[in-house]
Amino acid sequence: MIQEWLKKSESIPRKHGLYRMEAILGALGNPERELKSIHIAGTNGKGSTAAMVTAFAKAHGLRVGTFTSPHMDSIRERIQLDGVPLEEEPFWQAASVVREVESRLFEEWGAFNYFEILTAMMFVVFQQEAVDLAIIEVGIGGLLDNTNVGHPLVSVITTIGLDHQDLLGSSLEEITAQKAGIIKSGQQVVVGPVTRECMDVIRGVASEKGAAVQAFGEAFSLVEDSYQDEALTIPLGQLALHGAFQKENASVAIRACQAWMEATGRSMQAEFIEAALPVVSWPGRMEVLQDTPLIIIDGAHNLPAIERLIQNMTERFGKKQTLLFSALTRKDSQQMLARLQEALPDVNIILTSFHPSRGLSIARSDVEAYLDSPKISFEESFEEVIERFACSIDDKSELWVTGSLYFIAEVRHWWNNRKPKEE
Repeated sequence: MIQEWLKKSESIPRKHGLYRMEAILGALGNPERELKSIHIAGTNGKGSTAAMVTAFAKAHGLRVGTFTSPHMDSIRERIQLDGVPLEEEPFWQAASVVREVESRLFEEWGAFNYFEILTAMMFVVFQQEAVDLAIIEVGIGGLLDNTNVGHPLVSVITTIGLDHQDLLGSSLEEITAQKAGIIKSGQQVVVGPVTRECMDVIRGVASEKGAAVQAFGEAFSLVEDSYQDEALTIPLGQLALHGAFQKENASVAIRACQAWMEATGRSMQAEFIEAALPVVSWPGRMEVLQDTPLIIIDGAHNLPAIERLIQNMTERFGKKQTLLFSALTRKDSQQMLARLQEALPDVNIILTSFHPSRGLSIARSDVEAYLDSPKISFEESFEEVIERFACSIDDKSELWVTGSLYFIAEVRHWWNNRKPKEE
C-alpha cells in the first residue's frame, strides 16, 4: 500500500547531503532543471514568505507551485498548486513514481526517507504541471538540504537565529553559512532583517558565487508600514497576516517576487500586490481561532520566534493573558520556557502535553522545576484548557497557544473537529 510505504519512511533517518537527492532526481529525468524557481531559507518566516509570494504571483495570473513544511492538517498541504493542496489522486500518483525509482535504486541507496520522497514528488508534480513559478522552502539549513538542487533564479534568506544547532552549528555565523549555501552563481539573493555579522557571511558567499545581494534596509525597506524601494511604495496595511513581523516578511516577499519577475522578463504590478495582501493566509501562525474571548495559535518553535510572540503579546495592553505551551523534548523547550517566564511575569503559563507522530512531547517530569512558580501550572489535557476558555464570557481574557508546530497542528486539527458545548 503506497500510504503505508510513505508512513514507514518517517522512521528512516534523515540524511543531510545532496548525493542521494541528485541520484533520485537523475533517475527521474532531472525535473528540477526545468523549473524557474525561488528558493527560501531562514530560521523563521519561510512559510509566511512563501505564502505571500504565492499570492502575489497568482494575482499576476501565473501558475504557481509551492513546497513547504511541516503541514498542519494534511500531508498534501506540502505540495500546493496555486495555493491549494494537491488533490489525492495526483499526490499518490507522484508517490508511486518515486516509489518505482526507489525500487530501481534500492540496491545502491537503500530506502528513501520521508523528506527525500516528498522533495522528489514535488519536483515531479511541478514539472508535470508546467508551473510558471516554483516556490521551494528549505527543510533544515540550506547547504546540505535535499531541496538545494537545480539552479533557482532567486534565493531568499528570511531571518537567522539559533535553531537546529546540532545540525547547523553553534554560532550565528556557522548557521548563516549553512543557510547561505543555497546561493547560486549569477542569481539574485534577497535577504531579510539579519545582523551585520550574518550579512557579512552572506555577502562573502554571494561574492564568491557572483550573486547579487538585495538586502532589507538597503535595496528595500519597511517604512511606516509600507514596502519601499527606489521606485515603489506599497502600503501593507491590508495584509491579512497578523503580527508586526509579517510586514517585514511581506517586504521580503515583494522584493523576491520583483527579482523573479525581472529575471523572467516580466514586470511586477504594484496594484496586483496590493490586491493580494488581504487574501494571504498561513495557518498556525498568529491565527485567530476565536474572537471573544480571543484564542490565538502561533507556532513559536524556537527562541527567535518566542521573542516575536512576546513582542506581539506585550503590545496588547490591559488584557488578562494566559499562555498554553507545549513542545518536543528534543527542542530547546527549557530555554524557551525560561524566556517566557522572564519576559511575561504577569501572564499565567499553562504547560501541557500532546501526541506528536514523531518525537516526544514534554511531560510534567520535564518541567517540574518550573511548577514552584504561582504563575506556572501543568495540565495534561490541552483540549480541556482551550474548551474552558472558549466557553468563557470574559471578553478581557486572551488565550495564546504556542510552542512546537506539531503541537499547533494537533490543536488546530482538534479545534476544527470539535463539537462546541451546548449553551
